[in-house]
Amino acid sequence: MNQLRSIQVLRAVAALAVVFFHISPSSWTLGAAGVDLFFVISGFIMGTVGLGDSPGRFMAKRVIRIVPLYWAVTLAMCAASQVPGLFSTFTFDLPRLVTSLFFIPSEDPQGEIWPLVVVGWTLNYEMFFYFLFALGLWLRRPIIAPALIICAMVAAGLIFRPMQTIPHFYANQLLLEFAFGLLLSRALFFKNAALGSALALAGLGGLLSWGLASDTPDLRILYWGLPALAIVAGFVAIERAGAFPGQVLRPLEKLGDASYSLYLTHGIVLGIIGKFVGHGGGTAILAALVACIAVAMLSYYLFERPVGQILRGLLVTRPQQPGAPA
Repeated sequence: MNQLRSIQVLRAVAALAVVFFHISPSSWTLGAAGVDLFFVISGFIMGTVGLGDSPGRFMAKRVIRIVPLYWAVTLAMCAASQVPGLFSTFTFDLPRLVTSLFFIPSEDPQGEIWPLVVVGWTLNYEMFFYFLFALGLWLRRPIIAPALIICAMVAAGLIFRPMQTIPHFYANQLLLEFAFGLLLSRALFFKNAALGSALALAGLGGLLSWGLASDTPDLRILYWGLPALAIVAGFVAIERAGAFPGQVLRPLEKLGDASYSLYLTHGIVLGIIGKFVGHGGGTAILAALVACIAVAMLSYYLFERPVGQILRGLLVTRPQQPGAPA
């Protein structure tokens, strides 16, 4: 399948939303929904392009995609924290470093289930979802098996309310958004720009109504997850109908290529800018945004893409023929 340009645009939008949220959480609360958009996209992409892989090849590709930059950013943060006054609030020890690098949910000193690079909490979910998808490939049910397992885990969490760190973390309703994307990858057969536009607008309207449920985090799957699903479905339907304004949105598409770099590096950039420049005022916010994008593009072209190409050439074997059943 050729790369969907609409998905690349949505990746950029999701990453930028998270950046704005971290620039000013009180003013850009809705930016946190970028994570929900990412999770739906991830499920959709795995269900679209991952069906022809063996479990081992699939996991090798995912590890190559996720691990090198994440490890590099984590280790860079640890190294930078040794510079006096640079990251004074950042501390680490060997157990937290190990759990962070290997995507094991653990509590930080404040009791939050966060790795050393805080945004990496979403990668713990991503890697777990990849494991479930690989299990589904092994069972020859790559769509149904992970979707059912996710539903069962979330249901068990609602019933038993586990308090232990790992069961509590993996019973989160956010996992359902991966299942949304998986099911969407099988159901999205229509090519209708009008329907796609209606879905996208409905999803956007749903996100903008977040304030109606802002005091009920347990309903996040409804007021952010389902709108994210509608937006992804709408954008892909518009593109498949041949009506996607690709040339107009080309800059966002290019940023979408670097969205993972933007997501992982923006916290470091904002931390440095906040320390030496501050975030107050429109000019400072614009400068912070430009700096985050610039560092992300450098990260993508100088590290993420070339390292990924080298590792894929070394570790990933010749692709198999598609055709795994759902």
